[in-house]
Amino acid sequence: MKVELIPVIEIFNSNENIKLPDLGPSWKYKDEWETYHYLCNKADGFSEKLKSYTKGSWLYKVDEISDEDLLLLIYKEIETQQTEENNGIEDLACSFSGGYVLRLDDVDVYFPQCCGCLADIKEWEGLILGKTNSFYPGHPFPRVTENENKIRFDFIDIEIRESFAPPVPVNIVEIEKIDLKLAIAEANKILQIFADQLIKINEKENLSISNIDRRLIWADEEFD
Repeated sequence: MKVELIPVIEIFNSNENIKLPDLGPSWKYKDEWETYHYLCNKADGFSEKLKSYTKGSWLYKVDEISDEDLLLLIYKEIETQQTEENNGIEDLACSFSGGYVLRLDDVDVYFPQCCGCLADIKEWEGLILGKTNSFYPGHPFPRVTENENKIRFDFIDIEIRESFAPPVPVNIVEIEKIDLKLAIAEANKILQIFADQLIKINEKENLSISNIDRRLIWADEEFD
């Protein structure tokens, strides 16, 4: 089985001058929602290079985001993450929203859910270490168990009774532990390239954000 874990960022913009599609959900009416996302992103200053992971989706692969669009995302994160104290850059402590698409044999099985973020790579790494009981990459989330050399994802017997969005195409899937480990390693390679991109933009634009990669990817608690 071919296993991929694809890092994606959630970018959802709205605009009062752009009409929401009459039909939903977005994964059923892809063309309408793709046009809506495109127009809203463009109105918000994003370039035409910004392409969604799948048509109609608000998820974008981190390795396909241009420097121009990433700079705008950084500015938006600084604004979004402000606390009541308005500490500016020092308030920038949360990872980019999004997470990881689990893709098996070229089929997207599991998308990032509510409250997912790039820092959830730690949750996936935990599975390789046997930490299946604490797996929480946002909600809803599958029940995960380990059986010999396989990791089992159960999308039916779940703790939080919410619907997956988009719906998962399978009820249960088992993945060889070594295959998942390799997929995580590839995802980390992409994250490191993305980290280098963040650092380069930080320096080029004189943003003066210390440890920008650790803040926006891994959400480390300490930035010394």
